Amino acid sequence: MSEGVMFYKNPKIDYILMLFGGQAIPTKQDKFKPIKIYEIQKNEEEKVLDNFYVKKPITDSVLKFNNLIKDTAKEKFREGKIIKKPHEVEVIISISITEKRYKEVDVDNLAKCVLDSLNSIAFEDDSQISSLICTKHIHPMKLNGIMIGITKITETNKGFRDGIKMMSTTEW
Repeated sequence: MSEGVMFYKNPKIDYILMLFGGQAIPTKQDKFKPIKIYEIQKNEEEKVLDNFYVKKPITDSVLKFNNLIKDTAKEKFREGKIIKKPHEVEVIISISITEKRYKEVDVDNLAKCVLDSLNSIAFEDDSQISSLICTKHIHPMKLNGIMIGITKITETNKGFRDGIKMMSTTEW
């Protein structure tokens, strides 16, 4: 009989949401598609204009993912636990993806899809997010998954942003 492993939540994080083994985390990266727009010149020739796009409809995978995140978050943020303005929020997102997908998707687009799903559930609006830490990695067991940490920034809990320093007035 094997013994279990005990995990402890970091005290800088108020809430943790986890989903593993399901669908790949979608992005809104493909939200726009290029279209051809023609301009008629004075000589009546057509000229193709560049950089015009049309918004694509939200895909089923994005809708399913949004609903899954919302349902999971509703369990943690029941009645009155939503982080309301003017409070700031720190969000930490760790995304496990396959090697192929790792090379295809941008981490900021993965984060955007997650944050949009948490609007009005965990916090009133993602404009409250003052700190965002997002990583993508290839899971050793090739699983899709996500772990989300959410912290209400207070005088006593500044989250991880308080410990991240890129420069110092003293030598490291």
